[in-house]
Amino acid sequence: MKHVNGWICLVGAMLCCLTAQAQSAYVLTDGNTSGEVTFTNSLGTAELDGTMIVFEGQLDADITVNATAGTNGYLLASLQLLTQIKLFDELPASNEVGTAQGAVAALRDASESTTGTFYAWGSTNTVTPVMEWVPLYQSYGVTPFAVTDGSTNYITFVFNYTSNRYQVFIGDTPTTQVASVTVPSMTMEGKNGIAGVSLLGTGGLEAFASASGDPSPLSSSIGFSVYATANGILFILDPVGEQGSGWFTVFARINGEWVEVGKIQSDGSGHYEFLAYPGLLQIGQSYAFKVIDEIGNPHELADPVAIQSVKMESVVMKPDVMLVTFNTEPGKSYQVISAASLTSPTWTATAIYFPTAVGEGYGSEPFTAGGTSTTVRIPRNTEKAFFKIRKVN
Repeated sequence: MKHVNGWICLVGAMLCCLTAQAQSAYVLTDGNTSGEVTFTNSLGTAELDGTMIVFEGQLDADITVNATAGTNGYLLASLQLLTQIKLFDELPASNEVGTAQGAVAALRDASESTTGTFYAWGSTNTVTPVMEWVPLYQSYGVTPFAVTDGSTNYITFVFNYTSNRYQVFIGDTPTTQVASVTVPSMTMEGKNGIAGVSLLGTGGLEAFASASGDPSPLSSSIGFSVYATANGILFILDPVGEQGSGWFTVFARINGEWVEVGKIQSDGSGHYEFLAYPGLLQIGQSYAFKVIDEIGNPHELADPVAIQSVKMESVVMKPDVMLVTFNTEPGKSYQVISAASLTSPTWTATAIYFPTAVGEGYGSEPFTAGGTSTTVRIPRNTEKAFFKIRKVN
């Protein structure tokens, strides 16, 4: 089993009989640098299924990604794979992993189970550290990464050579990747970048991307939405993997120029709501937006975004409820809040009846709209007679 000096990604089930040698070569284009890299089927079999290399055995590629200093001062290098995950029945032995800088493997939860969890190759926090398989937990908690056999996931490795640690980002899309806790790696010491990759077992590879220095937007993302409220135009940002305490600055393209339209300082919360500068943006208009994140990386939206408001189409009064119809966006979440007066400083979530795919739901939590117009039933309350409908995401 070949090992490379960079990092090794272990994906798939353990294979007992791999005697057939194959040298089929597949060229993939780096989604970040546009450079071409050849992935070679060095053991077992592989074939191209559409845009995915489906293999049983081992894919190797010599990938050079130099570590460079990012704006946070750390020496960083990153590599992202779009892979089809197959589950291991048991984790590979230490001699099979070798001196990889980093690795992940998906272990089956139980015999014949179709679900599993990710493990990472790293050192333990003992007096005499050793490299072993450790559970891969999501950042800020002890929640493991779950995976279904045969699922396709983006897996991003971000190596920090200054601290000899690495972090893994996993998700169905680049924008939904979730950061892991950092994993110590003794084998990174003295290295200055990624030198190669091996994929072992059974699975598939469809795309990859690499980056030196600050990995964003390769391994971090910002969820963005904007809509009109009674107080002004509201921005909602949901960044992933914040790295600093700088400012999030929003720009809109107005008359062919990028114009700053709002900003807020990072506090590590992962969720921000703030109003745009007044007078620059118009309700009903569409704009191209970009966000400069807290460490100076740009995140530009691919398509223009329309600034919409929640408008009541009709209100029907009944003895016990109000039937309220308003415009919605399919797949977006909404919530009804109420208060005793329009000037009340306290507005609270209100239990309502709302449509679902199978009938009608009830509760004060946000509900998801299924179409462009939604009707809800709001119980009448003489103590809290004023209500608002807000878009949650």
